[in-house]
Amino acid sequence: MLDLKYIVDNIDSVIEKLNTRGQDFSYLRELVSLSETRKNVIVDVEAKKAFRNETSKKIGALKRENKDASEVLKEVETIGTDIKALDETLLQIDTTIKEMLLNTPNIPSATTPVGKDEQDNVEIKTYLEPKKFTFQPKDHVELGTQLGILDFDRAAKITGSRFVVDKGLGARLERALLQFMMDTHAQENGYTEMMLPYIVNETSMTATGQFPKFKEEAFKLSLEDRSWYLNPTAEVPSINYFRDEIIQEPLPVKFVSYTTAFRSEAGSAGKDTKGILRQHQFHKVELIQFTKPEDSYQALEAMLLHSESILQKLKLP
Repeated sequence: MLDLKYIVDNIDSVIEKLNTRGQDFSYLRELVSLSETRKNVIVDVEAKKAFRNETSKKIGALKRENKDASEVLKEVETIGTDIKALDETLLQIDTTIKEMLLNTPNIPSATTPVGKDEQDNVEIKTYLEPKKFTFQPKDHVELGTQLGILDFDRAAKITGSRFVVDKGLGARLERALLQFMMDTHAQENGYTEMMLPYIVNETSMTATGQFPKFKEEAFKLSLEDRSWYLNPTAEVPSINYFRDEIIQEPLPVKFVSYTTAFRSEAGSAGKDTKGILRQHQFHKVELIQFTKPEDSYQALEAMLLHSESILQKLKLP
């Protein structure tokens, strides 16, 4: 979540940079007035509380001296109601500000190319050349079905659409890939292996930016007394490992996490839904680094190289 003070102090620049995402973020200008109103309300409520406290001392002194305190009491007879109203106003302002910030994405890097769609993507580098066939190649669905290593029909019978059964060498291949990735990142790249809960709470989903934006994509467990969700990505439990803590160990702290992930893929009907591209359930290995802000780009580049190394070892273009 972006810092409120930073947005208010740099409102024009923030809106200009965010607008490169192809949306209109001019609504953020409301944060300037909300922030100012919030400051004024806080000053007002603190002044009234201070006045009430001082007046209470006066009333106590007058009563100890058996003097009439009625006039002083009149001065504060409505102050409790006033303070309550101001507290409610402050809560409403804070709720509005938080909702706006939670729905505002990160500011793009100055090095990120601006474009309307994937056609404007800039190719930075390549590795090997995609294999060229002298015949029409089959896709993974047809190959996997014919080889008996992927079974979509029985997965649909067991659960529904967008599930698959990995069978025989298919199951072995996926298990081998997961172990290969975990071993490579742990043994060669210095990451700590993590096996994390597959169920996370609403606070964890919000803390990693999944909520409110992707709330419709999440699978919520039907429990009356808990707001629990199936993990949508290993990023959620990994990042929340240190939530609300001051990290005491030397930075960077590097995690490689494996989880099964679950997503409803709401709104993606007809879009890349064939095969294993948009499954409701899939396995995921995630790289996470906790580091200082000034070292964040260096950490990002390191994680990119570590991810690339997997593709290179597998000789995938």
